[in-house]
Amino acid sequence: KRKGKNMTPEVVHERFAQYLKDQDLDGLGSLFDEHAMFVPGPGQQPVYGRESIKEALKPYLASPSTMEVKATSVHQNGDLAMVQPSWRITSESGTVEGKAVEVMRRTTEGDWVYIIDNPYGV
Repeated sequence: KRKGKNMTPEVVHERFAQYLKDQDLDGLGSLFDEHAMFVPGPGQQPVYGRESIKEALKPYLASPSTMEVKATSVHQNGDLAMVQPSWRITSESGTVEGKAVEVMRRTTEGDWVYIIDNPYGV
């Protein structure tokens, strides 16, 4: 695992895709700050906190899926970053895609975690 000063926000996307492929819910949870906020989708109420976010992510692990993510912009200011990726998840039930708006924070260990994850940019 890459740690330390060289780690970029984009690494969170790589890990998210890998954990999704491995159907690893705890892995996905580790990418979120303990008090992070996640917006499940258009018209849905945001969920707060790592454990609630893991519950919201469970449906994505129902069947094996692959995820492609491309960060279209990353604006970093010290230990905070505003990231706008486009993503696509493909599974046997079809394809879902979106353009996300994310806020990440660099931890004292040098890892990046989500503070706000708004996958559909709503």
